[in-house]
Amino acid sequence: MLSLLATLVWLPESLPEERRIRHRLRDMAAGYRFLLRNRRYCAHALALGAVAGINFSYISGAPQLFIELHGVSPQQFGILFGLNAFGLIGASQLNRRLLRRYPSELLMGIAFGINLMSALLLALAIASGLGGFPAQLVLLFICLCTTGLLYPNVTALALAPFGSMAGSASALLGTIQYTLGATAGACVGMFHNGTGLPMALTMAGCAVAGTVAAVVARKPQPLLRECGAEASP
Repeated sequence: MLSLLATLVWLPESLPEERRIRHRLRDMAAGYRFLLRNRRYCAHALALGAVAGINFSYISGAPQLFIELHGVSPQQFGILFGLNAFGLIGASQLNRRLLRRYPSELLMGIAFGINLMSALLLALAIASGLGGFPAQLVLLFICLCTTGLLYPNVTALALAPFGSMAGSASALLGTIQYTLGATAGACVGMFHNGTGLPMALTMAGCAVAGTVAAVVARKPQPLLRECGAEASP
């Protein structure tokens, strides 16, 4: 509530009055319907939701995996959690440099490939105990770092064709992303069994779903024009 009040008071609308576009509720509904009919947009949205699911699953299951199962102290847990966050943020910053040489679609494909491999190996490591806790830490770090590359690239690819309705496209994208992410986090709790497998298997499932959605998103789609929006082929 305080953030909302601060925004209303100290963050005025910067877009000039003559450039503002006002839509009726019916027009907004038509715009969202158009977006949901666009296969590439929906595939990118599902891919982004899967990436969020990986992070939400990790956040839900990490305390038990680290503290309860491997005896990490709360202080050490904070350090390890912070290192993983540092890796995710560092990867997103590295993405800016990579984009100078490589297209977003290529970066998305490579990042999803590494993400999928690390998530599957993490599930195998936790199920078998192979490599112990150090192997799990390394695989978690790799998996989470790749999400730092995936968030910006998948988002950019989803929104790029919809410049004239970027606000609606972004709002729907965020809704799908956090709905799927929260659902994945809830699944970790629902299937809790005293091991790290619910977290690892949920992360692996999200990685598989995200990779498949990314492949679908890269397939060409006929040019569509509706509601003032543009969809690339």
